Amino acid sequence: MSIFTVTAYLIIAATSDQPFCDTALIFDPEKEDQGHVHASCIVVCPNGDLRAVWYENGPTLPAPYFSEQRDKSDDVRIGGSRKAHDTDTWERPFVMADTFGVSDNNPCMTIDRDQRLWLFHATLLGVPKVAWGSALLQYHIASDYAKPGPPKWEKESLLVVHPVGFEQAMEAALSGNLSELGLSETYLRARLKTAEGWLNDPFKCRLGWMPRGHPLVKSDGSILLPLANENFLIAAMALTRDGGQTWAISHALPAVGLEQPTVVEFPDGVMAAFFRNGYPKNRIVRSDSQDGGMTWGPVTLTDLPHPGSGIEALLLKNGHLLMIYNDTEEDPRDRLAVSVSQDRGKTWRWKRHLENAPGQRFDYPSIIQAPDETLHATYSYNTKTIKYAHFNEAWVQQGN
Repeated sequence: MSIFTVTAYLIIAATSDQPFCDTALIFDPEKEDQGHVHASCIVVCPNGDLRAVWYENGPTLPAPYFSEQRDKSDDVRIGGSRKAHDTDTWERPFVMADTFGVSDNNPCMTIDRDQRLWLFHATLLGVPKVAWGSALLQYHIASDYAKPGPPKWEKESLLVVHPVGFEQAMEAALSGNLSELGLSETYLRARLKTAEGWLNDPFKCRLGWMPRGHPLVKSDGSILLPLANENFLIAAMALTRDGGQTWAISHALPAVGLEQPTVVEFPDGVMAAFFRNGYPKNRIVRSDSQDGGMTWGPVTLTDLPHPGSGIEALLLKNGHLLMIYNDTEEDPRDRLAVSVSQDRGKTWRWKRHLENAPGQRFDYPSIIQAPDETLHATYSYNTKTIKYAHFNEAWVQQGN
C-alpha cells in the first residue's frame, strides 16, 4: 500500500451516509524534506479545492540566520499545498508566506462572505533568543487562489493588538473557581506579581499574540480571530466588520493560563471558546459569550482529557459539536481522537480515533466541514509532514 493512502476504510461517494475515512500524507517527507513541519490549517474553497498551510523550515541559511531550535529558527516560513477538486493528490509544497530573517509560525485560514481567502500567522521578531513572546501578527487576503501554487495576495497588513482588561482578568481569576480548575491562589498571585511590571510595557502587551484555530466567520459576516498572549497567558478575540480596515479587541477572558482558543457560534448567538491549557486537572476548558464575543464568562472544565496540546472545535451543520484533540492526560501525543456532542459540549456521546500508535506523535489538528457535510482534517505527523483525513460523522459514531 502506498504511503499516500495510509488507511482506507471504505471507498464510497463523499455524499454517502455510510461511514468512511480516507487518509493520506500531503507530502512524503522522505522525498520532500521540509524540516520541522507543524501547526497546520485546512480550508475548503468555494470551487471545492482544498488548501492547507503549516509552518516549516526553509532552506538552511548561514549563521546568524539559522538556529538549531527547529520551530524557532530564523528560517521558519509558512508552507502550503493545494488539492484541486478534480484530483486525488496534493500539489508539491510551496511557500505561502516568508518574512526573511525571522520565524513565521502558527498559520490559520478562513474564507469570508465575499469568498476571499484570509491567512493569519505570527512572526517571531526575537528568535532564537525570544520566541513566542515576541510574536507580531500578520494577515494576508486573496481573491485569486483557484489555481495551482500560492495565492496572489492583494492585501498584506499587520494586526497590532491593544489589549483590554488584562489586570481585571487577572483579578477575576483570583476570585474564580480555583479548586475546580486545580489552581492555587499562590500560583495566581505569583503570576499577577510577575505581570504587574509588564502591564505598562506596550511591547509585552502588544507582542506575544498567537493565533491557532480557524478564524470564525460569524453569522453577521464579521470575522473573529481567537488569540492568546504568550507573555501573560491570557486570551482575547480580535474582530473586524470591515474587511480588516479596523479591529475591535474583546475584553480579556477572566482567567490566566489559557492558550490557543478555538471558537464556535451556536444558532442562538451564544458563543463557546475552548482552550489549550496546562492546568493540573488535565482537561480541556471552555468559556461562553452572550454578546458576540466581546465579553466572556467564567472558565470551566469539560470532560475531555488534555495533555496541554492543540485542539479544535467545530459546530456541524446538524447542530452537533465536534472536538478533535489528543485524548490523553500527558505526553506523548500518540493518540488523536474526534468526539461529538449533541448537547453543546455538556456530554460527548461518540468518540473515534484517527490515530493510536504508541510512541509516535500526532497533534495540532485542524478541521473543517464541506458543503456536502463531510469532514476534512489535517494534523502534524511526527513533525515531519502533515497528514490529511477525509471522513464523515457516521464514521465517528461507529466508534473504534
